[in-house]
Amino acid sequence: MKTRKNFLDWAIAQNHILENEVDQPRFYSIHEQNYMYGILARITEGSLDAKAFVEDFKGLENQRYRIMDERTTKEIYAVAQVGIAIDFCAQSDTQKRESSFSVNPDLTNYLVQSAFLWNDIENKNPKTIDTYYAIIPTFIDVAPKEICLTQLSALLLDIKDYREVFTYAELFELVAGAMDYEEKELDRQLLDFVTAQVLYYRTLLPITK
Repeated sequence: MKTRKNFLDWAIAQNHILENEVDQPRFYSIHEQNYMYGILARITEGSLDAKAFVEDFKGLENQRYRIMDERTTKEIYAVAQVGIAIDFCAQSDTQKRESSFSVNPDLTNYLVQSAFLWNDIENKNPKTIDTYYAIIPTFIDVAPKEICLTQLSALLLDIKDYREVFTYAELFELVAGAMDYEEKELDRQLLDFVTAQVLYYRTLLPITK
């Protein structure tokens, strides 16, 4: 949960809370929900300047716990999804480029919008940028995964509502005009991105033949 760590690092660096006032293992634990929200409340009470930031960050946490609470994936479905992803990742790069995909139909449900960029800050106030995060459930009782939808990951916003099957070549064509990469470098970046989305995040689902 990179955003949670970044948030606490920011709050301590800006003196919104003292480091010794936070039990960090508890704050970072997905199972210490009440403790984490209690720390957010203390930061808000101690600094009115932090209120807007805390309220924005709380939106990410609300989504994180909503995704955990609504997780209903059956074990047999999980095993099937993982098996398909592993088969895809075992293919050669050439075979991956010849593959077709669909968007995970639950992707839109995973999205949450933020007014600040919590994914990348250096002890300063986070940048004021409208940003989307995808909070994605796991198959076991651990924290959901998160993706900050910037740079190449913003591609997911372009295709999130697309319900047809598409090819790797079509994805490449979609991003080629927007990304400042040479064709060979873009192909490598996109292929690695697609592989991660299939295997780790499950936002893209390979079509089995």
